[in-house]
Amino acid sequence: MPTYTLRQHDNEKWYIHWTEGRRSRRVSTGQKEEAKAQTFLARWILGEQQDATDEGAKFLVSELWQLYYERHVEKNNANVRTADTVWRNLAVHFGAMTLAEVDSAVEDYISLRQDGAIGNSEAAPATIRHELSRLKACFNWCAAPKQKIMRPADVPVFDLPPDSDPRTRWLRTEEIQKLLDAAVEHRKANQYSDGARLSRAERFLWLALETGTRLQAALDLTWDRIDFETGNINFNVPGRKKTKKRRTTVPISAALRPILLRAYAERAGDLVLDNKSLSIWRMVKAIAKRAKVEGVSPHVLRHTAATHMLRNRVPVWQVAGVLGVTVQMIEKIYGHHVPDGLLGAVDSISGGSLEPAE
Repeated sequence: MPTYTLRQHDNEKWYIHWTEGRRSRRVSTGQKEEAKAQTFLARWILGEQQDATDEGAKFLVSELWQLYYERHVEKNNANVRTADTVWRNLAVHFGAMTLAEVDSAVEDYISLRQDGAIGNSEAAPATIRHELSRLKACFNWCAAPKQKIMRPADVPVFDLPPDSDPRTRWLRTEEIQKLLDAAVEHRKANQYSDGARLSRAERFLWLALETGTRLQAALDLTWDRIDFETGNINFNVPGRKKTKKRRTTVPISAALRPILLRAYAERAGDLVLDNKSLSIWRMVKAIAKRAKVEGVSPHVLRHTAATHMLRNRVPVWQVAGVLGVTVQMIEKIYGHHVPDGLLGAVDSISGGSLEPAE
């Protein structure tokens, strides 16, 4: 059995250190007080060595999340930013609970999130479902045979809320123009760089509308992945683990090219949107309000790009390639925008053999 020791690091938190073979290992206790770190160490050792006991059930949810975060999320670079956002909400309600308390607390969490009592605003069903799914992922990871932090029998069992209804809102051409015009007015009114340099919101709007990219992909985009010579934008972050939300390489459209060239000439760093702060969305909402265009969201901008491509008769497989989704997904969500694609099917029903009565 390894020898575990506690050491306090420069961030004032206590870490557990031990050696496996010739390799040094460590894990954060998440605690700045030595007494609490000692308690964490005792529980952690129990979880590591005695998965046959019921001690794992005595872990606090916050302690389990800390282990999951540092040993899985950070280690594998598994959507760190998303995990941080999710935990901010989950921690308010579940952080101080033991596993035995979780089951009965889920319904309260759903109600509080829907009412906006937890988080910055009222949450949609899909958002709540995603947060609780991430909590389940934490428990399942901690109970996995490789981790042995807790027994599988101690994993809380609860139902996830239903997903949100499909959203069909998309922006018409005149609404897009109003939005882009309002973005210019907003920049000049707020005197960003004396009204000369494109605002982060303008850059994001153009990227989203001309490539269909997600907000996070745009926030992560660096200038070295925009190739003006070949005319491509690579939204994949080098070295990052691929997820089901695939990021693709998208051609630079004729409308987007001058915007990107101007933004490149005005660049203030490596990131196309300057920094990764999600506060950019507050700017976009202000622009939408100025333009008097309702229902604007990151999903709506992506939905708009897809819808316009299909309405302009871009083949389904090409739209799927741009968005990084399957053809089946495009047909399921956007099929009503391409009825022409069904013309051959309905024409074949009778094969043209039927004639109207005189």
